[in-house]
Amino acid sequence: MVHLSVAIAKFAETLFWGIAEAAGLALIGGAFAIAALVIGWKSVRRRR
Repeated sequence: MVHLSVAIAKFAETLFWGIAEAAGLALIGGAFAIAALVIGWKSVRRRR
């Protein structure tokens, strides 16, 4: 029974870090997209 709980704990840890990494990448990607949109919008407004 002990090694089963260890396996479950390792699986949960792997799952947690996978989700955390994916969320972090999505957050960074979203921040880059918003920054690019703001820069593009400002440059378009400056041209007119």
